[in-house]
Amino acid sequence: MKHRGTQKVVVTGEDFGPAVKKTIIKLNQVIDLIDINNLKVIEEKNGVLDEITGEEGIIRTEREIINAYISDEYGNKVNTASCYVAIELAISPSVGSPFIFHATTQLNNWCNPYRLYICGMDVNPDIDVEGDGKLCPQLDKWIMNSYKAVDGIKYAYGEYRPSSDDKKHPLVIWLHGLGEGGTDPSIDLLANKVTVLADVPFQKCMNQAYVLVPQCPTMWMDDGKGEYKSDTKDSIYTKSLFELIDSYVKENRDIDTNRIYIGGCSNGGYMTMEMLLHYPHYFAAAFPICEAYHDEYITDDQIDMIKHIPIWFTYAKTDHVIDYTLCTEPTVKRLLAAGASNVHVSVFDDVRDTTGLYKNEDGLPYIYNGHCSWFYWDNNECYDGNLNAWEWLGQQGN
Repeated sequence: MKHRGTQKVVVTGEDFGPAVKKTIIKLNQVIDLIDINNLKVIEEKNGVLDEITGEEGIIRTEREIINAYISDEYGNKVNTASCYVAIELAISPSVGSPFIFHATTQLNNWCNPYRLYICGMDVNPDIDVEGDGKLCPQLDKWIMNSYKAVDGIKYAYGEYRPSSDDKKHPLVIWLHGLGEGGTDPSIDLLANKVTVLADVPFQKCMNQAYVLVPQCPTMWMDDGKGEYKSDTKDSIYTKSLFELIDSYVKENRDIDTNRIYIGGCSNGGYMTMEMLLHYPHYFAAAFPICEAYHDEYITDDQIDMIKHIPIWFTYAKTDHVIDYTLCTEPTVKRLLAAGASNVHVSVFDDVRDTTGLYKNEDGLPYIYNGHCSWFYWDNNECYDGNLNAWEWLGQQGN
């Protein structure tokens, strides 16, 4: 069947992950008026039907239309006739994601198929969200690249580069969580809203930093057999990840080697601790979030080796994925007891919406999975007393 229009969607990274906020329809004729009352949008995609079994299938949802107007090819409203129409769609923590989390691989992927049926217009519903069927404005500042280590492991990565000048710049390294492994760093950047690290508020605190976001093929805690590593064995990625980081630093001579910061969430928080334990004199500071490194596997000698490193830990008390009483809490106590003088902790009672946009049925702020304490880091809401985490990080190694 030949359709009169095609679509591209606008995908943004939110606290809760990526969301389709707008569809841009290209028609084969110019129009000067669109009536929102004649439109209806049905989303159809592959998704998880049963969270317990992981069963997948096709999910259909009617999307709420916020606005519709004549636009340019990027979805910006125009006051002249055009062959483009933009439809803005409501999103929420449970509506609008173009990702599917596969229980078998433990990885996020772009939905395939992903369709938007535009009732009231003759438009092709099929949209290639993994390929060129989307616009992601938050990714415009980022460069996608790859690196093959000596041991053969290949990393995809995203990088943000500050403007060239005659100054030295810090490097911030972000390590993703469990579901963001693979070969497409845009998944990593959008799933945890890592794009904020390239935005003005964070960059101002860092005094203009490089940002490196490596993506491992599976998960950082991979023991080499695809199983979770939790004991004293190294991750299969430890050496090659350091090789990537060190190579990146040497290639970019304006990186200040006294200001290399590393952090990440969950699996990435685990890998942050792993890198500190193996390379305790390389990093100027660290910011592990809901980290999964069991304290029982850190020796007293290792505590002594890392007690000089400025570290800012973050977690929530309602985290039922990672038991902070086995990871962060005892490690912090041991570091302080060993004399660590620059260790900070942001502990939250739960993880809730702070934007005012999403609420529970009782009208109170929406409560997220307690594991998602990286939301607070992304939104610059981590404090220890009056000390702000972003500002603190930017001061380390100076």
